[in-house]
Amino acid sequence: MNGAAGSAGIVIVGGGVIGCAILFELAKRGVRATLVERGMVGREASWASAGIISLPSRPAWRPERVELGRRSLERYPALVAELEATTGIAIDYARTGEWQIAVDPEHAAEEAARAAYQQGLGYTVEAVDPAEARRREPALPERLEEAWFVPGVGSLTVFRLTQAFAAAARALGATVLEETPVGGLLRDGGRVAGVRLLDRDLPATTTVLATGAWTRFLGDAAGAALPTRPVKGQLVAFANAPVRPTSIIAGHGGYVRPRPDGSVVVAATEEEAGFDRRVTGDGVAWLLDLTRTLCPGLLAGELVESWAGLRPGSDTGDPMMGLVPGLDGLWVAAGHFRTGAKEAPASGALVAAALAGEPPDPLLAAFA
Repeated sequence: MNGAAGSAGIVIVGGGVIGCAILFELAKRGVRATLVERGMVGREASWASAGIISLPSRPAWRPERVELGRRSLERYPALVAELEATTGIAIDYARTGEWQIAVDPEHAAEEAARAAYQQGLGYTVEAVDPAEARRREPALPERLEEAWFVPGVGSLTVFRLTQAFAAAARALGATVLEETPVGGLLRDGGRVAGVRLLDRDLPATTTVLATGAWTRFLGDAAGAALPTRPVKGQLVAFANAPVRPTSIIAGHGGYVRPRPDGSVVVAATEEEAGFDRRVTGDGVAWLLDLTRTLCPGLLAGELVESWAGLRPGSDTGDPMMGLVPGLDGLWVAAGHFRTGAKEAPASGALVAAALAGEPPDPLLAAFA
């Protein structure tokens, strides 16, 4: 499948983990594609992410959403090996496992329900006596009501994953235009025919909006309802604590993730705050309380970083992927919320396969 003469082939707007995953998958299929990013690749939600590659945790999720995560989780080891070998970029992927814990009866009931749900999906989730859990992971709190260990959970550096997708795609012939804002969509009658840049037009056979929390604005300009919104997340990192966890610790609405450089991330608030990226006192206070609950030994270390990012939420709670109704030539891939990194491999492959003209996968239709 080749782009029409004079066009950039398929144009992807947005250089986050979803857009770059689609670009990589298109390049692997020999499809001509250009990614346009207003800033630098991976510098929005992908940069801010804690990078947890976890199991499905919400029983309310549709089976199709669970399947999207399952496909990605299964693909990660081989995908990371391929990207690192091709690009030399260390993605920091490690399956350290995850402790799901509760320190009071109320949260113990919630975590027990989550563990049962995950076990029902066929995943290994081990109930561990609190004393044994603390022996295996000394960084866990002394006050421990219940604990489960999930060996299949891992983490990575999402910014580096995003960069690796883009670099591998470039090596296969794709084009990446950074610091290139899109001013609007080109129209040819009822069809979207590319994007308008500040200095020129960029015609395309198909345009894909992978612009995260900002997708709503380009949709509005085209007369399409693409209901994304920003959901703010604040994070902190500690270093040089006397006790450092060796696995991810989850519970009570957050996570603790050890990083390869020795620091430990604590994540994350969930705030409807518009496009406000400020790190606030209230946000840091909540994160410190979470640290005291999940991994109190970190509080004796240095608070070395604090930052915030804007997750791409959607009004439906699910990602939107597929052809935008009523606008030929325009696709969307956005709204993954907290699970963009976890679902990027399968999302990229699903969208790219459809754009390349491969037989339709029924899973993609569930997110149209």
